[in-house]
Amino acid sequence: MIDLARSIWTHRFAMYSQFVVNIKTTVAATKLGPLWWILDPLVLMAVYTFVIKIVFNRGGPGFHLFALCGIVTWQSFSKALNNSARSLQSNQSLIRQTALPMQLYVLIPPIVQSFFYLIGLTIIAIWNHDVVGWQTLAAPALLLPMVLLPFGLGLFLSIIIVHIPDLGKFLPYFLRMGFFFSPVLYAPERIYNMQGAPEILKTLFAMNPMVHVITAVRDLLFTGKMFNMATYLIIIGVSLALVQFGLLFSRRYAPGIPKAL
Repeated sequence: MIDLARSIWTHRFAMYSQFVVNIKTTVAATKLGPLWWILDPLVLMAVYTFVIKIVFNRGGPGFHLFALCGIVTWQSFSKALNNSARSLQSNQSLIRQTALPMQLYVLIPPIVQSFFYLIGLTIIAIWNHDVVGWQTLAAPALLLPMVLLPFGLGLFLSIIIVHIPDLGKFLPYFLRMGFFFSPVLYAPERIYNMQGAPEILKTLFAMNPMVHVITAVRDLLFTGKMFNMATYLIIIGVSLALVQFGLLFSRRYAPGIPKAL
């Protein structure tokens, strides 16, 4: 972890350049530009609100904002993980030509997505301004797990996908499964209080870090209360451990990546 911090500081200008390029590329990829990053989650929110509130007559007061908290959070995580997992493949020409450590290519996508994620959180806070208070100042702290989690997983997946490219084709399906296995459109209590559900299912659900990140976002921006700090610190600890193991794995197999690419 210390070596990573040194690499980030040593190559900070190159990382900043890559960050800016990724922001511009992401914005230029759609004709609507930055407007699409606002419209995309709003359109999904409208669709899911129609299905659940109108068609199934479920949900509750303010379901649209409840769903938006989950959608914005999951989209940021999903895009960050997908881009991190493909980062070595998509930057193979730069990897052959520059001395930038490969781990930093994996780190850049989560940082880029955290920028857009902060915009999404700001929109929710403005929309639901009635609950804005002192606790809202803690919202930037939620960026940390949203960077560490996809970065840690990306360190493993980016190496594996280089050697097994077909695995990258299955990643969107796993992310879609994760969407429904995370409380994006429902409260976690629906799983915990489900009668007849196997305890192993509830345990696996509780072990999903995104369950607690999404809950923390809703605590701050939907209900207007401070999130559970103990749970937050556990998620950060787990994320840091994942990053550490990912770094060890990456350093073990990184020397063979240029040839594999």
